[in-house]
Amino acid sequence: MNVTVSQFDLLNKLLDASELRHRVISQNVANVNTPGYHRLAVSFEEELADRLRSAGDATIDGLTPSVYEEQGLTVRADGNNVDIDKEMGQLNKNALLYQTYAQVLASRLSMMRSAITGR
Repeated sequence: MNVTVSQFDLLNKLLDASELRHRVISQNVANVNTPGYHRLAVSFEEELADRLRSAGDATIDGLTPSVYEEQGLTVRADGNNVDIDKEMGQLNKNALLYQTYAQVLASRLSMMRSAITGR
């Protein structure tokens, strides 16, 4: 049972990270023409992978997504470094990930419901 609970926790954290990433990408898109604006990104999956690699019994307690300013991008003359094509691609990718996480969570809940009700 503990494994199932941790799966729910993991899916919840992945959904939270995707939701934050969607808000950050939307902010980048909204500021595509704002002089001096620098692209923001969300870091989560890398830290999650590191934790899972470091120990087989890794805990995800306290693991939260973080927003950072992405470095090394080409800056336009107005000081902005947002590439609208990249943002739209990231937005589509993130939407697909969110839908996948939500479907997996719904499937797990359905299995639990079936186990409880015996159907």
